[in-house]
Amino acid sequence: MKHALILVLTLAACAEGQGYPALLPTDRILAEPALPAHATAARADPAPVRAASSTRADALRARADALRGPVVDPALRERAGR
Repeated sequence: MKHALILVLTLAACAEGQGYPALLPTDRILAEPALPAHATAARADPAPVRAASSTRADALRARADALRGPVVDPALRERAGR
């Protein structure tokens, strides 16, 4: 049964009248990715990007620490327990 399902899905993937999808040449797949225009400054001097990332990470950690408290405050929990 398992093999039949695989066979059906394989045949369904091959639409009639459509050719096999074009494959990329290996040299294009393995090539280094091109950096977008806005990333060239980070490549030249990564220190400001690291500083901004660290600042943002610290802010997010502080925000997460502030959210660690109880969701329901003790007064409401006490009233609900009555």
